[in-house]
Amino acid sequence: MEFFGGLTSAFLGAFIYTFTTLIPVINPFSGAMFFVTLSSQLSDGDRAYVAGRIAIFSLIILVVSLFAGHLILGFFGISVGVLRCAGGIVLFAAGWSALNAPSQEASKATAPQNLPRSRLKAMAFFPFTLPLTTGPGAIAVSVALGTSLPFNVANIAGTIIAIIATVIVIWLCYRYSDRVSKAVGAAGADALARIFAFILICLGVSIFWQGFSELWLALNAQ
Repeated sequence: MEFFGGLTSAFLGAFIYTFTTLIPVINPFSGAMFFVTLSSQLSDGDRAYVAGRIAIFSLIILVVSLFAGHLILGFFGISVGVLRCAGGIVLFAAGWSALNAPSQEASKATAPQNLPRSRLKAMAFFPFTLPLTTGPGAIAVSVALGTSLPFNVANIAGTIIAIIATVIVIWLCYRYSDRVSKAVGAAGADALARIFAFILICLGVSIFWQGFSELWLALNAQ
């Protein structure tokens, strides 16, 4: 009984630690608002399809980062600072495009078109999954979890289940994110889109600055 009690305790500890660490970093609730802003031209069916693919891609990235992230980054000689700089630039570019996109009322003047699945998959991966959802912060956290948690069955199972739970939360937030824009109307949705686009620009600058600061400190330490 003590053996199974220890496994259960380790499993719950790894699950709670991983879930409570990933959710604030990924922040799927605010990411859903960015998703609405950047996917305003998609139909409801296409938006649902993209939300599902974002969940699948996020799961793959988090699991790969957990088990092999440090090996991949080390193989290419990419530090976390470089990863943050690149991710910040991409987020800035996505936010700038959303900030200068046509208004919601203008976009609704023409009916949304159903895009081919290949285009939707590419869109779901970039920029929605990487770097908007599972960006440099989430990858860095997953890599840190993979190198810090004790390597045993209970910890691995708890960590994987926590990642799956995180991905489910991401899917729920993205899948039903359009409820907010429908509730506030076209004018309110356009205002929210501009606000969150500007916040996305600020996040891009913040992530870039974090990466630049890490690289600058590393350079001065040499």
